[in-house]
Order: sequence, then structure tokens, then C-alpha cells
Amino acid sequence: MGKRKFVDFWIRPNDADALKEMCKRAFELGYSALVVEVPKNMSEGLESSFYEYGLEFYKKAVVSARTRGDVLEAAARLRHNYDVLTVHCLTRDAALVALRDGRVDTVAFRPNGFMAFDRHMLSVTRNPIELTLADATSDKATLQKIRALVQFINLKGLSVVFSSCASKPVEQKGPLEVACLLNVLGLNFERSLDALSSIPSNILARNRAKLSGKMLQEGVWLAED
Repeated sequence: MGKRKFVDFWIRPNDADALKEMCKRAFELGYSALVVEVPKNMSEGLESSFYEYGLEFYKKAVVSARTRGDVLEAAARLRHNYDVLTVHCLTRDAALVALRDGRVDTVAFRPNGFMAFDRHMLSVTRNPIELTLADATSDKATLQKIRALVQFINLKGLSVVFSSCASKPVEQKGPLEVACLLNVLGLNFERSLDALSSIPSNILARNRAKLSGKMLQEGVWLAED
């Protein structure tokens, strides 16, 4: 696996104890960073669990959107308060906006939402699509939908992030194991590794630069003395 830095781009622990256990598990599995959908009752003292295991910590907002307005409102309200903004689209209309809005980091395609692609959607897509291990291992019907999406992504050369969406340690898997599953679903193996490493890592680096003021806008960096 070389010098790749692996990221689990979406975990959702229920409490601080679960988070600590998941940090330990992620470290043992070989991850360098975790992106956490933080429950409302866990706003304080999160970093200590990450520091203990030398992991990078990022906060993620996940918004379910049904309309164009839902996406735009979420992007305006949450973009500067979180390291990552993921939009889970419930309709095609929401997906058309989320796939091209530069404030959105990933667009989650999940079985309880919208899971189809057409030519118009393809023409406007600029943001990575996020798929999850939790969905891929949930049931046969969902697995078939995800396989069809992965094969489409591979064929069209779209950017994809594959995260665990785990809520407890037993649901976490090693990056090579996850990449092998993604490869079996139809994505080139090198791109399967990218979905767990370079693509999410680049998103995180870009967003931290924007939040710190080092990047003024996409592709425009503040010169250092």
C-alpha cells in the first residue's frame, strides 16, 4: 500500500466511549485520519481520543436534502463551521445542485435516498460521490444498486469516496480490505485505493486551507513570506 495516507471519511459514533474505541480500532487498522459526524451531545473534548492515537480529526456535517433550496441553505449555513459537508440527496433535483455546488464536498448516494444517474447529472458533476461500506454490506438489493453505481463511476471516470459510515468498532474494516471490496464491485483497484486515500485527503487539505485563509478561493493560494 506504499506511503498512502488512509482516511475513513465518515464515522458516526453514538457517544464519547464509542469514539475512543473507534479511534483505537482505526489506528490498529492503519488509518491516519477520521472524519466524524459528531452527535449533538459530544461537542466538547473530542480531540483527546485522536491525540492519544496520533490520528487527525475532522468534523463532518451530513444533511439530507429534498429540494434545491435545501442544498443551498445547508451550504450557506454549515460550510464555515465544519471541515466536511456531505449532502445526502433524497431527490434528483437535490442531486443536480449538490453535485455541482463548490461548497459541497461529497454527495452521498444511499439506499434511503436517490441512487440513479442520467446524462444531465453526469454533465454537471464536479463533486465526488460518496458510497459507504455500511450500505454495501446491508442487504443484497442495496449491494446490487451500489455495484451498478460503482460500475458507472468507473466507466465515466467520476471521483468517488468510500467510507465506512460505522457507528461502532466492529463495523470498521481495514483500508486494503475495503479497497478489495470496492474493486470487486467494479472499480479499478488503484482507484479503489484512491477512494480511501488521495481523494479524501485532498478534500481535507483543501478545506483546512480555506478555513485557515491560506486558500482564498479554489486554486488561489495566499503567498507565504
